[in-house]
Amino acid sequence: MAQSKVVLITGCSDGGIGHYLAVEFAARGCTVYASARNPSKITYGDDKLIIPLELDVTSMESVKAAVAHVVQEAGRIDVLVNNAGVSCMGPMVEVDIERVRQAYDTNVLGVARVCQVVSPHMIRQRSGTIANVGSVVGYSTTPWAGVYASTKSAVHAMSDAMRMELSPFNVHVTVVAPGGIKSHFADNSELELPEWTNYSLAKPAIEARIKYSQVGGVTPTDEFAAVVVGRILADHPSAYITYGNHSTLTWLMYYVPPVLRDRILARRFNTGLLNGKGAGSSSSVSGALKALLALAAAGAVVCAAKAYI
Repeated sequence: MAQSKVVLITGCSDGGIGHYLAVEFAARGCTVYASARNPSKITYGDDKLIIPLELDVTSMESVKAAVAHVVQEAGRIDVLVNNAGVSCMGPMVEVDIERVRQAYDTNVLGVARVCQVVSPHMIRQRSGTIANVGSVVGYSTTPWAGVYASTKSAVHAMSDAMRMELSPFNVHVTVVAPGGIKSHFADNSELELPEWTNYSLAKPAIEARIKYSQVGGVTPTDEFAAVVVGRILADHPSAYITYGNHSTLTWLMYYVPPVLRDRILARRFNTGLLNGKGAGSSSSVSGALKALLALAAAGAVVCAAKAYI
């Protein structure tokens, strides 16, 4: 009989992506250590396969203690899912540097800390899978999301390097890039503009961007979890797992020439409010047609790239 896989997930507070990933792993027979900075926010009823765990990814001491507890109790870690993350929205040049630091400490350094502590155990086992949760904005950013998108781009780059470096030890690394998934992401995001801001006219557009992932056909979290967990548990997980509302379009944007991509995204997220041109009035019809043609051409990339994402 095959041994049950031991899974460690960060960022499992109730109602978020991590919570539903834990439920899905457990439904597939895995022993799941569902962690969060505040374990009182982790509730799974009577599910014996899900074990709440305190883990603060911004503290190396906390990470080491949590991983040591899992290894001592379960004997191994087969799957690590780095899901813990925080939002940070606003104009790139006006986001308070302390907020930027906090975003990087959690979203980037948090991933690095947990990987550095877990990976030696997987290397000794000569087996394991690390799934780092990035984002579709890690492929192509938008106005008002520069800090958050940059942290996710960093996660993608770190994961690409780790995938090559850990492959000789039979340790797989994959990036999970969610699109618009039902979560508390918008609820946990606050717009903080300085008193001297140059972006007061764009405040409605920034606030709309904060809510963007939670409107317009949002993918149910349990559906997302079922797809992603199945692919993480594969014998040879793909390098990227991209799924959710807006995901294909956002991924395609990476391949659109920057001059057109900037025009499309500036129109979509209303940077024109800053110069009085309003939504969608700053680009000509021919420019929009060129953008659509570029998107159509980029679509040809999808078939060739399916094995990658």
